[in-house]
Amino acid sequence: MTTTVLRSLPGPGETVDVLIVGGGITGAAIAYEAASRGLSVALVEKGDFGAATSAATGKLIHGGLRYLKNLEVGLVRESLAERRTLSRIAPGLVSPIAMVLPDPGLLEHVGLTAYDVLSFDRNRVAESHRIPRHRSLSRGELRRRGLGHLESGILFHDAMMLSPERLTFAFVRSAVAHGAQVANHARADGLIAAAGRVRGARVTDLVTGAEHEIRARITVNASGPWAHDVLAAEGLLQDAAGPRPAVRSEGIYLLTKPVTETMVLTVSSGGHFSFAPWRGRTLIGPTETPYTGEVSQWRLTRESIERFLGDINTAGRLPVELSFSDVVAAYGGLRPLTETSGTDTYRASRASELVDHARDGVPGIVTATGGKYTTARAFAEKTVPALARAIGRRAAPSRTADVPLDGADLVDTGTTDLIDRLYGSDAGTLRAIAAESALLSQPATDDGELLAGVAFAARHEAVEHLTDILLNRTGIGRRGDPGEDVLTAAADVAGAELDWTPDRRAAELDAARTAVRLPD
Repeated sequence: MTTTVLRSLPGPGETVDVLIVGGGITGAAIAYEAASRGLSVALVEKGDFGAATSAATGKLIHGGLRYLKNLEVGLVRESLAERRTLSRIAPGLVSPIAMVLPDPGLLEHVGLTAYDVLSFDRNRVAESHRIPRHRSLSRGELRRRGLGHLESGILFHDAMMLSPERLTFAFVRSAVAHGAQVANHARADGLIAAAGRVRGARVTDLVTGAEHEIRARITVNASGPWAHDVLAAEGLLQDAAGPRPAVRSEGIYLLTKPVTETMVLTVSSGGHFSFAPWRGRTLIGPTETPYTGEVSQWRLTRESIERFLGDINTAGRLPVELSFSDVVAAYGGLRPLTETSGTDTYRASRASELVDHARDGVPGIVTATGGKYTTARAFAEKTVPALARAIGRRAAPSRTADVPLDGADLVDTGTTDLIDRLYGSDAGTLRAIAAESALLSQPATDDGELLAGVAFAARHEAVEHLTDILLNRTGIGRRGDPGEDVLTAAADVAGAELDWTPDRRAAELDAARTAVRLPD
């Protein structure tokens, strides 16, 4: 049965065990973990679920081969174990992808041997998701993969997300299925403090304009790059917040015309980026650029896109040169590195960290920082017992590594059907919606998504804006501008489902046009 997610906030006089500020993958995973282990949970997100940093991902679920250079063996092992776990609990959204490491030396061979050893249990998954050991490729094999310009290469595998946005929302849905109250477009304006302890947050519902005080026994600051700002806004925590981080890590990605059928990893002394086939496009990224401005002021610019294209054409090791006209979409954001990462963002650890501000003399609040998409569930599993202890509770045993995520529970793990992979056991519901009218059965993307996905999101997935639907519940706007006909039809469907006035529909359509357009 489809879980319908409705926006809800705790009522006056109600106190939840855990209030989570931030609805990216970290906050969503903690919400699911805590709710499924017997704690009462509320989660607020000022934008849409998974729409900011969590959407600015290269879509890889990976062990972090390069972390071996930093001797972060524990992080690599945890990441590889989570690669297997996510392949089990969301098999339609996470599946193996082959990649080539060009012109490897001894160090790369040794590293990949260690990678295989550390992922000794990688094939305790469905047969369709099993991963072979790495191996060297012959010149003939490279040519057959369209990589005849390379002298040598190693073939190895990691996993890739079909839709990070739907995967994040699957964690949100799973939290709701266990009783969590969640609200997107609900901004935490400040913390509630009394007697030297944080006791929740003041929240403005950006949909209704209503102001709420959400009381909680413990508050989790899971706001990613905004974590410092959340702390610094509360006088009680200004000393704990410390100075604003001097530098953050900017990462951007480009979607271009198809240029490779095989993922290729490019590594240089200053960073790395990859070329990966994804839904009929080539996904290129990430950049690793220090950013020193305010988090709220960060924007993706045409200048940063063109600078990245220059790097790609210089070091990309592809037989084609790319120009701005080859780019169909671009996105990016600031990574939630630990605040002690210094100025070298490329070599900064991607390990997660839970900071209990009781050590700063302010109990009742913790900050979840650092980390990466791959390890968010494992981090949540370790975090929840600490949250329970802080409020004098004991969490039930975790089952999140074994139970399929709500809405990601694919029945046939070997299927290649896009609708089945995106919607899991809800695929039948979506197809039934498509059968309601000729409009809903129309294709919205050239690889198989339907306009019925717009109606499904409006009915079941807590959307408020057309951009929520196009960017964060479907892939209609993630693969580039789908064209005026599709945008108009999507606005018609959403407007009818959500009872928009003509003026509201026009405003939503204008915002969507801007959102899917490349920056100028």
